[in-house]
Amino acid sequence: MIEFVSAGDLAQKFGFAGPNDGFRSFCRQLGIQPIRRNPHFFDPIHVRARLDAAQGLERQNQSGDQERDLVELRRARRAAQRSA
Repeated sequence: MIEFVSAGDLAQKFGFAGPNDGFRSFCRQLGIQPIRRNPHFFDPIHVRARLDAAQGLERQNQSGDQERDLVELRRARRAAQRSA
């Protein structure tokens, strides 16, 4: 099930008294946007990604990317074994 964070809960987690103008300005500065068609809820994955970007943290490889890299390494290793 998809879970969203309400604007009030997110504002409190960021240290604001509520979803006031200061909170909305803070979100705009970081590029945090509410979900489409409902300005009272936020996607926690989007919020985390924007916070990581603001702190200069790179996202680690997704499991799919890592698996693809491992498959490519295996294919290269097996090709080298066949040619030897």
